[in-house]
Amino acid sequence: MPFADRGTHRLSYETLGREDAPPLLLVMGMSFSARAWGPMPERLAREFRVVVFDNRGAGESTAPLSLFGMDDLADDAAAVLEAAGVGPAFVFGISMGGMIALELALRHPERVRALALGATFAGWRSSRKPSVAVLAELVAGGALSRLGLHRLIGRALVSPHLGGDDLERFGSWIESADRVSPRVLSQQVAAVTTWDAFARLGEIRVPTLVLTGDADRLVPVENSREMAAAIHGARLVLLPGAGHCFPLESFEETARELTAFFR
Repeated sequence: MPFADRGTHRLSYETLGREDAPPLLLVMGMSFSARAWGPMPERLAREFRVVVFDNRGAGESTAPLSLFGMDDLADDAAAVLEAAGVGPAFVFGISMGGMIALELALRHPERVRALALGATFAGWRSSRKPSVAVLAELVAGGALSRLGLHRLIGRALVSPHLGGDDLERFGSWIESADRVSPRVLSQQVAAVTTWDAFARLGEIRVPTLVLTGDADRLVPVENSREMAAAIHGARLVLLPGAGHCFPLESFEETARELTAFFR
């Protein structure tokens, strides 16, 4: 697997699909490596040259010990595109990856051809927050899931249907997603909670798709509605019945929406 050298750390990445296909960068969210995309990169590689990478400290990527911000993570994404040798790319980020994608479009507009923002918000301070109960499920469930107990975190990340009726599938996904260390997770939390780009959304000048599950309990759907309203010409798509990890629950619908939009 090739790496993009950032001096203080290096970023592992992979490309899939034809070299002459339009490039598409996928940006994963908090806690997980690029393995959390599952078969999505291969599915999208039918139409695009897909670039996936591990955020700093995730998967095969390393991370500095110091705190970092969303601007640093966006610069990482730009460095991956440069290392992969692709020009302006389509960019899809989910959750924290959506924040990275948004900051990438703001800091490096020459790198972004079109933007898809999944299950995310434009800033913690200005966002609609999840309930205390959902946050408790996420924190306690995250700890329990490292012991192989996935039901509680499933309640925060996916719809009640998948969390209850297909818990084995969700558990297999969690096990394969290659989560970051507690240190890197705390660095990511600091980056998310100190970042706010809502006042800059009007600066986005590329076609933008805002995509989310309408049953997302972790990042309430109101955040997507507000972002879509603030970004000029943005299109909002709600996936019925899907939770925060909507590509897992609505795999084909997600792939079709992204393919149609980026085409």
